[in-house]
Amino acid sequence: MPITDGHGNPDWTRDETVLALDLLYKHGKPIDRRHSDVIALSTILQNANIHPASNRRASFRNADGVALKLQNLFSAVEPGRGLSFSKTDLAVVNDFPKERSEYLSEIASALKNTVSLGVPDPDLSDEETFIEGGWLTSRHRQRDRRLRSRLLNQRKGEALVCEICDYSVSTLGRDLQESMFEAHHRIPLVDAEGERLTRVTDMALLCACCHRLIHRLISRQAQWVGVDEAREILFASLNMNKDGRTSHRLAHN
Repeated sequence: MPITDGHGNPDWTRDETVLALDLLYKHGKPIDRRHSDVIALSTILQNANIHPASNRRASFRNADGVALKLQNLFSAVEPGRGLSFSKTDLAVVNDFPKERSEYLSEIASALKNTVSLGVPDPDLSDEETFIEGGWLTSRHRQRDRRLRSRLLNQRKGEALVCEICDYSVSTLGRDLQESMFEAHHRIPLVDAEGERLTRVTDMALLCACCHRLIHRLISRQAQWVGVDEAREILFASLNMNKDGRTSHRLAHN
């Protein structure tokens, strides 16, 4: 049994647990603390600025701790193994069962590319972090701030229209119109990571309400929801033709 001396260390975050579950699926069972992959994950977690140094003990995310986490997750994947597991362990296993291991591997790879970003923005809501992790969302929110300006500039001289609900208030001044719209990724964050640069064409222009709506749909369904799918869901709920133009009252109540 690994000796972790982990009492006093911060709890494992969802992002850290995703990386551990990916390692478990890769090998199909828990692996020893001396295994090179366990040591590699331990090094990644220790070097990442996820938790303040003041909250860490000397044993923080050591190889023993990583090996024990794999055993905990194995118990969550196959109940009855005897070891306990946390609510976070169970939530991650439920979101990423074995049949989704390939997708999980893609997310884990993207997370490893972002660990140097540090602690995710504490103001991120549950909807904003999707199912993919706070590291990815923090990085992309930083990009979104710049891309939003470019997206709005690209639409100078034309009315701003939400791509989900068709909301538009062209009678307002341009600055007031722009204050009601936000930029949203058309593709899953994991597909936008790595060496790929986010382009303006990758972004959708949404009113603030629909932006919150699509993030909530993603969070609830534990999978990506595209702009077109969110539009269909909204218009179906309003019992309207999806090509019709909804009013401000319908879209925002």
